[in-house]
Formats: sequence, C-alpha cells, structure tokens
Amino acid sequence: INDILDLAKIEAGKMELAFDEVNITDLVNSVLSTMTGLIKDKPIQMRKVIEPNLPTVRADAIRVRQVMINLLSNAAKFTEEGDITVGVGLRPGAGGRMEAVISVTDTGPGISNTDQEKLFLPFSQVDASPTRKTGGTGLGLSICQQLIQMHGGSIWVESEIGKGSTFSFTLPLFRKESELLLDGNKVILAIDDDSQVISLYERYLQPQGYHVIPVTDPGQAVERVKQLKPFAVTLDIMMPGIDGWSVLERLKSDVETRNIPVIVCSIIEDLEKGFNLGASDYLVKPILEEDLVNSLDRLNSDGSIREVLVIDDSRDDLRLLGKMLNDDGRYKPVLAEGGRNGWNLISSGNPPHAIILDLFMPDMDGFQILEKLQADKRLRDIPVIVISGMDVSSEQKKQLEEFGQRLLTKGSFNEKELLTSIQRALERIKNTGKNTGD
Repeated sequence: INDILDLAKIEAGKMELAFDEVNITDLVNSVLSTMTGLIKDKPIQMRKVIEPNLPTVRADAIRVRQVMINLLSNAAKFTEEGDITVGVGLRPGAGGRMEAVISVTDTGPGISNTDQEKLFLPFSQVDASPTRKTGGTGLGLSICQQLIQMHGGSIWVESEIGKGSTFSFTLPLFRKESELLLDGNKVILAIDDDSQVISLYERYLQPQGYHVIPVTDPGQAVERVKQLKPFAVTLDIMMPGIDGWSVLERLKSDVETRNIPVIVCSIIEDLEKGFNLGASDYLVKPILEEDLVNSLDRLNSDGSIREVLVIDDSRDDLRLLGKMLNDDGRYKPVLAEGGRNGWNLISSGNPPHAIILDLFMPDMDGFQILEKLQADKRLRDIPVIVISGMDVSSEQKKQLEEFGQRLLTKGSFNEKELLTSIQRALERIKNTGKNTGD
C-alpha cells in the first residue's frame, strides 16, 4: 500500500523531498546495521567497500534510505548464497563534476537483457508467473528510479545470467552557497513561497547545469539577490504578503539588482498549469538612457537587433524613448502610440527585432500584447522589454492580479511547456553572457 501511495504522489507531483547536507557514509552504515536480519538464515555475507573521506551529498536522507533498503531487500530475496556488497565512491558526472555513486552487488541468479529492460517499469516483475517464489508489487524499483531522478541522479543495473547483479545510483555532492557562487553565471535564485515548485525547477534545471537556490520568503528576496548576484531570478507572482510584482518593482528600482535578468512565472498548486510572462527584461520609469541601452545590449549579443518597436500611450514617453535610441545610433526606433497601434505593427507581417512595451495602456494593455505574443509561435521569441511606472496605483495593482489569474485560466502552459519556456529564456541570457564576456 505504501508503494502505491508513493507512486501516486510522485505521478501527481505531490512528492516533496527535504534536501539537506547528508553524510553518505553514515547513512549507508546505518542502513546496513538494520538490514543484517534479512540474511541471518542464509549462507550470505554482507560486505561494504566505502572510499575514505567522502564528501557529503545533497539528498533527502529518508528517501535515499528507502532506495537502499529496497535494493538490499531485493538482493537478499534473490540471493541464496554468496555475498552482498555495498560500494560507495565518487565518479565524474555530467560536465565533469564529481558525484557520489552507491552500488549494491549480489551473487544471485542474474537478470537477462530482456528482463533488464522492464525492471524499472511500474508493476513489472522479472518472474510474473503464479509459481514465483518471491512476492512484491513490482513497484519498488520504479519508485527508486523516480526518487533518484528527483535528486538529480540516475539509477541503472548491470547483470549477467549466472553471475549476479549490480544496481547503482548517483547523488549530487553537497555544495555550499560560497562554492556555488564561484559558478555565479549558473546560479538561479528561485523566489517562490511553494518549496514543491522550487523542487520542480531544481529537477529540471540541474541537469542543464544550473544551480537553484530557493527563497521561500518574498520579504527576503531583494536582500538575497543582492547577496548572491545570481545569473538569473525566477519569480512567482502569486505569493502571500509581498506579491511578485512588488518584488519585481524593488529589484528593478535598485541600482545593485536592476541588471539581473528576471523570469516572471507562476504555477498553480497542483503543478498542472503555469505561465511565463514572456518578457526578457523590466525597466521602471523614469528610465535612464544607460539602463535602456544596457538592457537592449544584453539581448543583442549577436547584433541581430536593429529595429525596435516602442509601444506606449504617452506621447512624451514615446518621444523620450525614441530620442534615447536615436542618440545611441545602433538602434532604429519605430514608435506606436497605444497598444492597438503597436499590435497592428507587430502583426503586419514584418515584426520588429525587439519590443519596448508599456504595461498600462487604456485601449490594449501590455498584458494583452504579451499574451498574443506568447500564443503565436512565430512571435513568441521576439525579445520584449517591459516598462511600467515607479508607483503602481491600486487600480493597476488589481489589473496585475487579474492578469495573473487570466494567464492561469486562459493562457497557461502545461508543466513541460512552462519549464521549456524557462529554459529557453535562460539559454538566451546565457548566450548573451558568453558573447559579451560577462
């Protein structure tokens, strides 16, 4: 029953892991001391080969223990005599970074190549016949695989008929924040009051080479961004107390944090739907020419941006932004007064290279334009720099909240689409950083 409940939780995205710094040597020794009873009636020796002075791992100790108990139980179940050996060591993982590898080797009957292919499938057993000697649901290895993948590791089997089996899995090493900052261009600060959502980002972004640092208290967000100076920030909009719009306004109004890319996204509780605002950067009025040009330069590492569409309902702001771009000399401004005129130019068949977009406009607001851009595959990759006033009125605040709800109900991505859109945004930022030497 516990296996079925675990599988249901994992499949529903409800399984939460409590990551911490874990001494893997102590954990393995603890598991072995509780498992010796499994082989007391068999001529089997339990051995261990643990490398000395191993670094700590980043893991949920309870769930890693669950995986090890499952692997050792299987080894004891299928081995009649000989040895069961637990090995713990290090190996280079993806990108050359070291990771811990834990293995359980038995001298049992071995598993054929055909049976190995179905080992990690739910409800699958090597011997599914009514006369099989051993019981079980066939869920254990499937759950082990998903738990290890949630840690950012991998699990596999090596076996040969008549020669026994070795099940191995990997875990990432624990890295202190100070170490992560040495790879500062890869640190993602995830601001979200839901730790489960941050775990989802970790599982998806870690294999891409990013290190996700959680901030679950939005009140600490700006201070943490200042401390860590991350490569980018993912920002939830719907948080209690201080919402994401307020955090965004503070980040973009502060000289220390205004140049750090922010990806605004949100996921509703069941993790089925979410949205990415789709903007590449945010500026707060009054806008300095240096900020505007720097923001465009970050997006224009390959020199492909020349024509920039500026959409604003204020003629004064339009003239000012146009003058800033003309004075720089590298960008050609195209000015559109109001959202509707702006959208007509975007959808005319000759879209601009980049867009500077005011959020609050009376006829068609910036939110509607962002929605339309995200909905069109031909237009969704146009870089957009969002601008808004320093002081958001209560009416505009209500508009922001309604926009978030509207996106979740109407313009939302499923989980995979959302994560892909986040990765696409990060890749664009990363490529910019490479080409500018940042």
